[in-house]
Amino acid sequence: MKKFVYSLRIGVCPGFRSQEKFEEVLAFCREAGINDIQFHMNMEEVNQGHLTFEETEPWLKMLASFRERLKGEGISFSLNPWTTTLHTDRGRKLKPGQAFTTMRDYKGRDADAVACPLCENFTDYLTKIYARYAEMGFDTIWVEDDFRLHNHAPLEWGGCFCDKHMNLFSKEAGRDLTREDFIREMLQPGEVHPSRKIWLDVMGCTMADFGRKIGHAVRSVAPESRIGLMSSAPQAHCVEGRDWDRVLSNLSGTHRYLNRPHLPAYREVAGSQYCLEFQRYSRLTAAFLPGQTELWPELDNFPHTTFSKSHRFASFQIEASLALCSEGISINISDMIGNGIAFEQKNETYLKRIRPYLDGVNRLELARCDEEGVRVMVDPRSSYTLKTSGGQSPDALRPRETFWAEYLSAFGIANCYCTDPSITGVTIAVSGQYFRNLTEQQVRFLLESNRAMLDGEAVATLIDMDLGHLLPIESIEWHCLNSGYHSFEQVCNGQVYHGLPEARMSVQGLSETLESGDWLDITYNTDVKALTKLHSPQGEPVGQGVVRYNNLIIFPFGRFREDYLSFLHPVRQEILQSLLLESMDRFPVMVKNLPYTTVNHFDRGGRQIMLLSNFGSDDYESVDLSLPFHTEKASRISRINGEAESLLLEGLGKNSYRVNGGFPAKTTMCLVLEV
Repeated sequence: MKKFVYSLRIGVCPGFRSQEKFEEVLAFCREAGINDIQFHMNMEEVNQGHLTFEETEPWLKMLASFRERLKGEGISFSLNPWTTTLHTDRGRKLKPGQAFTTMRDYKGRDADAVACPLCENFTDYLTKIYARYAEMGFDTIWVEDDFRLHNHAPLEWGGCFCDKHMNLFSKEAGRDLTREDFIREMLQPGEVHPSRKIWLDVMGCTMADFGRKIGHAVRSVAPESRIGLMSSAPQAHCVEGRDWDRVLSNLSGTHRYLNRPHLPAYREVAGSQYCLEFQRYSRLTAAFLPGQTELWPELDNFPHTTFSKSHRFASFQIEASLALCSEGISINISDMIGNGIAFEQKNETYLKRIRPYLDGVNRLELARCDEEGVRVMVDPRSSYTLKTSGGQSPDALRPRETFWAEYLSAFGIANCYCTDPSITGVTIAVSGQYFRNLTEQQVRFLLESNRAMLDGEAVATLIDMDLGHLLPIESIEWHCLNSGYHSFEQVCNGQVYHGLPEARMSVQGLSETLESGDWLDITYNTDVKALTKLHSPQGEPVGQGVVRYNNLIIFPFGRFREDYLSFLHPVRQEILQSLLLESMDRFPVMVKNLPYTTVNHFDRGGRQIMLLSNFGSDDYESVDLSLPFHTEKASRISRINGEAESLLLEGLGKNSYRVNGGFPAKTTMCLVLEV
C-alpha cells in the first residue's frame, strides 16, 4: 500500500548557496518524511517574467545535479515552473523578442507581462520550454494555478478581451462585436443573451486547447512523466467555462489525472471561517473533478512563517483535507526567495507527528463515490444559465450553490455534492439558481423522487421558471436584510430546542454585507407544518419561517452574501437534525450539539467509515452521533501508529451513540464501524 504523499514545494536558486540549500532540503525530507519534491524555478520574488531559454538553463543545470541524490533517497523528482501565463505583472514586462499578446480585461486594460493563451507566439514559446523541462526526466511536471483567465493583477477580474479573442467572439456571433457591447450582452439581467454561451464556450476551448498543447509538448519528449494541474476557486473556473475532464485529459494523456485543489487559508483564520470556506471551495473542486482524479491539496503558508500560520492549524489543514479523499498534500511552507529550509520553524515536527495517522487513513482508500449524506446539488455549467442582476465584471456569472454544504457541515450533518439530477431515493438540498440547469421534467423528477430541502433562492428560482405549481405555494415576496420588516425568528411548533421554550433567533445583520441573507415571505396554498415564524421588531408575526410539507423542507432565506453568522445557531441545528430524523427512512450521520464539527460518511458495505473534523477551538471529552445503522464492532485509526484500535461505542438510546476518549480542537477522528 503506497504511503500518503508529502510533496514539498521548495525554491532553491542557482548561484545562491544552492548545494548548501539542497543538503538542508534533504535533511528536512528525511526528518519530516517527505517523499516527493516539487522544485520551483523563477518563482515569486525572484521571478523574471517569462524566462528566455538562456535564462532557463542555469536552473535546469542546478536541478540536474540533484536528481541522482534524490533517487538514492527514494524521493521523487518533480518540477513546478511557477508560471504558465504568469500570475500577475508585479512590474515585470515582456523581454526583447517576446512578441506575446497579453491579456486584456473587460475595461480595456492590457497586462504588461501576463500572456494570452490564444497567442501563437506565446504558446510556441511555452510548449518548447515545457519540452525542455521534459528532457530532464521529472516524475511530475506541474502546471501552476496561473493556468486560468481570472485573477491576473493588475487586470480587473482578468481576461481575456484581447483583439484575438474579440475576433473569435465576433466570428461565433456572426457579427462585429465591440468589447463594451459583448460584455453588456453576456451579463445582461433577465433572460440569458446568446453572447453568454459564446463567452463560456470560447473561454472553455481556449484553456482546453492550451492544456492540449502543453500535454503534447511534454509527452512527445517524456511520455512517462505525469502532469499535475493546480486549480483555483471552482466558481471562478465556472465563469471561464472550464471543462474539467477535457482540460485534465489533454494535459494527462493516459496517465491518471492529478490535481492540486485550493485550500482557502493562506494565513491562519478562525476555524469557523475555514469550516465554511473548505466546503465552499475545496470540496466543490473535488466534486467537479472526474472521479478517479488523484488529489494532493495545497498546504500554503504566506509569508511562510509561524507568524502567519501555527503548526496546529497547518497540521489540521492536512488532516481535514482527508475529507476530499486526498492521497497526498502539496506543502508550501518555505519562502520562494531561495532561503530554503528554515529549521528554526520546526515544521518537520508536526509533519512527522501526523504522518502515521495520515498513512492509516490512506490505507482505507476512501473514495468520493462512496460518500453518503444529504446530496447538495451543484452544476459546473451553472454560469451558462443563471440570471444576473447586471454588473460589469464577469464575476457576475459566479454560481452560488454551496450554501447547504456549508450550513449542513457546520451543523454536523453528513452531506456531499452531487452533479447527477437523475438521483433518486435520497435527501437533496438545493440553493441558489441550480434549477435553471434543468428542464421541467428533470425538476419534477428530482422533487418527486427525493426528499428536498430548498432555500429561499431555490424557491424563487422555480417561481421565476413558471414551475411554482410543483410547490405548495401561492405567492412570494422578498424582504431585504435590515429592512425593519422582520428582525427575529421564533419557534412556533411547541417544541423546546436547545432547552429554550419558544426559542428566538436573529435574522438581522450588523450590516448589509455581514451576517446577511434576505427572507422570502411565502404564502402557502395548503396547510403546512410551520416550525418557526418571522416577527417584526415589535414582536408581531409577519410570516412563515422553516416549513415542512410532506417530503419538502423549506428554509426561506437566500441571496446570501459571504457571511451569515446569525443563521448559524444551535436551535436551527436541532431543528434541522430533528426534521431529518423524523422525515427519513435512512437519515444522514449526524454529530449532535457541537458547532463546526463536520462528519464525512463513506459507505463501504459492511464497513461504514466516518471522518470527523473539529474545526472549532474547543476540546471535547466525547462526541455524540446519530447513526442510521446498528454497528457490531467499532475501531478508530490511531494517531500514534495509524493502526485500527478497538473502540467501545456507548449506546445512548435509539440510533444514538457516544464516542469517548476526547476530541481536541483542530484535529480529525477516523472511525471504522462494522455493520
